[in-house]
Amino acid sequence: MFQLYDEKRRKRYALTGLIKEIGRTSECDLYLGEDERISRVHARLDWDGTGWVLVDMGSTNGTLVNGEKVAERKLEPGDVIEIGDTELRYLPLAVGDEAARKKTTKVTKVEHGAKSTREADATRRFSEGKTVQKKD
Repeated sequence: MFQLYDEKRRKRYALTGLIKEIGRTSECDLYLGEDERISRVHARLDWDGTGWVLVDMGSTNGTLVNGEKVAERKLEPGDVIEIGDTELRYLPLAVGDEAARKKTTKVTKVEHGAKSTREADATRRFSEGKTVQKKD
């Protein structure tokens, strides 16, 4: 897991999910409304399965990574993202950060026809007389 850290404001944004929009509108996942040089929807972060990719959304003032203007860039730990007058450092998130872990959704893939762990537990408990699960 990763985070964007704003050293100036001492604020961090845990990166969870698959897409994060960054901008000046309150509808963005990373709301930076106090910086007037940021476009309403300035940039987007996309999870590509191995890391986060920063994409400029056609912003007026552009997006920089480590001082270089970019349209799209895969982020590396320690990169500094400049959006308007705001600098965000891309950093690993501590594994023990309970608040960030609670925001993450765990997805379990179950093969077609196979019982999920939950179904297997319900069946086991049913046979022990502890619960009843309805069939669909």
